[in-house]
Amino acid sequence: MARGVVITGASRGIGRAIALELARHGYSLLLVARRESDLKSLVSELGSSCSAECFVADVTSLDAGARIRDAALHAFGPPWALVNNAGLAESAPLAKTEDELIQRHMELNFLAPMRLMRAVMPRMAEAGCGRVVNLCSTAALAGYPYVSAYCASKHALLGATRALAREFAQKGITVNAICPGYVRTEMFEQTVANIARKSGLDEVGAEEKLKRLSPQVRVYEAAEVAAAAAYLLSDAAAGVNGQALSIDGAEIEH
Repeated sequence: MARGVVITGASRGIGRAIALELARHGYSLLLVARRESDLKSLVSELGSSCSAECFVADVTSLDAGARIRDAALHAFGPPWALVNNAGLAESAPLAKTEDELIQRHMELNFLAPMRLMRAVMPRMAEAGCGRVVNLCSTAALAGYPYVSAYCASKHALLGATRALAREFAQKGITVNAICPGYVRTEMFEQTVANIARKSGLDEVGAEEKLKRLSPQVRVYEAAEVAAAAAYLLSDAAAGVNGQALSIDGAEIEH
């Protein structure tokens, strides 16, 4: 029987790329997102390449962890892996970083993954095996101006990743993070447009500014992140645990 994987934020961007990559590897997928039409479009694209089911949910709801776990159990039994990909990134100077903005970041980028891990990992432990991959960011490893709430939420998720890796290390479960730099997704295009609007640069200039953050002077592709996720789920990565796998061209040295 194919191993089952839960992917949040699966309908677009990095989550979609991960779904496409894992389908190639023969996993059964539970694809979670808020927009049913986007999920159905992805399932249609996957076709018969794998078993894939949609689950429409707002992962920040208090019961989302239990509901997603139960949907996975119904679809394919105890999940082999959980990929916490759904996320949010907003920018603001400190004076405009209001409580609501902080709370939005903590709810989606930290509390939602924590609730999902709390719901799913005990079932993995009962099965004696499993993988968790948390999509973080270079912002989990360093600070950047105007995104203090985002950085704080991703630092929190990486801290939990490292703690849970050790807590579940003897239960056959690994917990790792992927920390990419800027990845070409819909969120990246919005970031470029926002920088252009606020700085007076055109969008080409705004993108060049972001490229220069990478020693490779480029934006990364969602497929690169997806390949890293597939590796962390593979048997070859059984000894990789509690790690922050950077895809940043050596931007962050750690």
